Amino acid sequence: MAARMRFPAQALEELRKADPETQVSLKLIRRLIHTGAVPSVPVGNGNRRLVNLDALLDYLESPVAGKPEQAQGIRRINERRVV
Repeated sequence: MAARMRFPAQALEELRKADPETQVSLKLIRRLIHTGAVPSVPVGNGNRRLVNLDALLDYLESPVAGKPEQAQGIRRINERRVV
């Protein structure tokens, strides 16, 4: 079965068809795309993204618990000389 790819606004419409009183917002969907919590692909010049609707629904049914792991310790930074 092919993946059901939708723009974020279209994904929200699909969610509202299934549950008219959903509390999911367009901003939440965009944030999930931006953080990489749900897979998406760039379209055109990269300003717009298509989200995998099935992956979005799976995420909303059982979100990943906790925060993503962060690197421990001190990280090296690039040194810039200001002249």
